[in-house]
Amino acid sequence: MGGTHSVGRDNDELVDILVQEKYIESEKVEQAFRLVDRGDYISGFPNTQVYGPDQTLRKTDTTYAHLSAPCIYATVVETLDLQKGNSFLNVGCGTGYLSTVIGNIIGPQAINHGIEVRKRAVEHAYQCLEHYITQGIMFDASSLAIPIFVYGNALNIDTGYRKYDRIYVGAAVPQAHKHTFCSLLADGGKLVMPYLNKLVCVSYENGSYVCTDLLSVSFRPLLTKEMLASEDREEECEENDTILQIGTRVWTLQELCRLQVYRILGRERLANVRDLPISTVMQDFIVFYRDVTLPVTRERPTYEEPPPPPRSRIQAILQDPPPRIGEYMGLVERLLAERRNADVQSSDDEDDEMMGDDDRDEELEEASDSISSDTESDCDDEIADDEEDETMEGQDEDEEDDEENWHSASEDGDVVEEDGGSEEVAIVIQPPPDEDEPTEPAT
Repeated sequence: MGGTHSVGRDNDELVDILVQEKYIESEKVEQAFRLVDRGDYISGFPNTQVYGPDQTLRKTDTTYAHLSAPCIYATVVETLDLQKGNSFLNVGCGTGYLSTVIGNIIGPQAINHGIEVRKRAVEHAYQCLEHYITQGIMFDASSLAIPIFVYGNALNIDTGYRKYDRIYVGAAVPQAHKHTFCSLLADGGKLVMPYLNKLVCVSYENGSYVCTDLLSVSFRPLLTKEMLASEDREEECEENDTILQIGTRVWTLQELCRLQVYRILGRERLANVRDLPISTVMQDFIVFYRDVTLPVTRERPTYEEPPPPPRSRIQAILQDPPPRIGEYMGLVERLLAERRNADVQSSDDEDDEMMGDDDRDEELEEASDSISSDTESDCDDEIADDEEDETMEGQDEDEEDDEENWHSASEDGDVVEEDGGSEEVAIVIQPPPDEDEPTEPAT
């Protein structure tokens, strides 16, 4: 990558050079590189080498620490076009530096896996991760997809077990295994790897692969079983012969709630989390692995003493989260309620006015319906009364007619036909008898 002669004195100056030389072009990539100090992942080198944009660092001691040139890493991250939620696989993760940088881009709930063929290198990667989480001044748990490092041979990975959106291979891929990593890509995925002395990008979409050359590079090849045997590491050779299936840790409800608290409070407010009116246990749970304290100056912390055992504190908190979750959930509900009240107050007022208008309209409609129903009921009653009166008057008139007919028929001695039947009845009116004559019984 020759041609770059500027050398940074610290991590910020290194990032400034990468931006100036156009290796870093996007703001999110620049921010991710500033969050992770390259000098915390390897020791024993002067700053002129650690923060040189084209300096590759490699240690041959028990840690097998290796860091590619910053300009290579910047080109890889820009080419991968990482998005929030992308699943990422780092083959030959080494110290875990690149995995941590990318973890700050893809977000806390994304998959971030790394495979390393040397067991001591995996231990060193977890030590560096522990140091970054517990002592790194730029650590932000609300934005980091915490890497999971696995010991094994990437050439034996189970290609049917999981697919990844983004893959980076940190060693030269043999021609016989180029399809191994291509088959790990999900639809729309991207793979960056050294192949035939070139750094290439393979894109997979709709069942077809497109390969693009990026730049000329020189990488050491991926270690195979035969290479491990030649280094007299028969024990690791046997262990690396197993098929790899990297699982995914499922997020607990407490962890998801904690991330929501981070988003509500923000980084600056988390610095004062110890002032919240909650118990110390809940404060420890909110700040995750560490007490988040922003220093006055951004000086890089010293790293002279050996770090604590790998993963000990991380595993302890993940496997045994603090108790009294109810108190913590109460804090979450209060914070969410305050935020909702502050953000949607004007919207609520408008909704209340609209609801008042709707209520008044409903009352008017109900009153109108009530009046209409009462009016119809009264009309029906009046009509029924009128009909009843008419009926009664008709019956009276019929009775009067019948009575008149009765009297006329009685006087004339005519036959009268009653309404209820067809039988004729003869009525005879005899004159009153004389007083002198005896009365005879009628026959």
